[in-house]
Amino acid sequence: MTTPLQIPTPLGDVRLEAEDSGFRSIVPPELCYQGIGFGGYSAAVAALAGFAHMPGRTLRSIHTVFTAPTKPGALRVAARALSAGRSCGLCEVTIEQEGALVLTALAWFVDPQMVNGLEGQGTQPISFDDCDRVPWVTEWAPFLKGLNLRALDYPLTYDDFYDGQARVALWAVPDTADSEHRSAEICGRLTDIMFFDAFLLDAGMRTESPLTRMVSLDLSVIWSSGHAAPAPTLLEADGRIDHQLAGMQGTLRDTTGAVRASATTQARVFRTVRESHGS
Repeated sequence: MTTPLQIPTPLGDVRLEAEDSGFRSIVPPELCYQGIGFGGYSAAVAALAGFAHMPGRTLRSIHTVFTAPTKPGALRVAARALSAGRSCGLCEVTIEQEGALVLTALAWFVDPQMVNGLEGQGTQPISFDDCDRVPWVTEWAPFLKGLNLRALDYPLTYDDFYDGQARVALWAVPDTADSEHRSAEICGRLTDIMFFDAFLLDAGMRTESPLTRMVSLDLSVIWSSGHAAPAPTLLEADGRIDHQLAGMQGTLRDTTGAVRASATTQARVFRTVRESHGS
């Protein structure tokens, strides 16, 4: 790759440019919260690096491990093929920031004919038209503003978030733009990765107190079929917390009810006990 690869998504552009024998990317300040980079963006960068390294292939699955948080600034990205058969290829991607490893990923890429022949069969049509919007999420995390979130089973205000329900279900209704098929397909994959990373942990966070925080340890996504571009997508997730560790799983469905992708993530749970001081 000699020219920069820039893929527009509802959460902003994911960009790579060649540097030495690898790639370079940047964590934009607007994709950070309290100085910490959005993990879904760095996972999307890893997927895009594999995409650039495996021309002519479709991203089938990715397993990403977060080894350290990122911050605004440059990322050094390296990708190498571990296996390259006629129909499937396995790519390893590592990302460093300021000399420290922040992410490692394994991604399978396959011949598009293996996944694009038949679309998944829907169970029954589902609609987002009557679902309430949840603007408080994008007020808290402005980089999610391009997703147009609508709640099926999701708190409508921040004050109602910690209600003890170990699940979430919400629609993302992004703007769809016409583009060349391969770019549109990888756009959909990158958007799915970021959508999962943004909301899977919420299925556990709803059972905790506002003082609890979680740090993602990994994210694994597998796609059921090929989709050319982002479309109205329903994320459904649930999870379980075992003391200081959490595990969540979820799916993405389209308006026919067909599953497009499934994902798992695990996280480290940190609880803070607020001390009370008499007046």
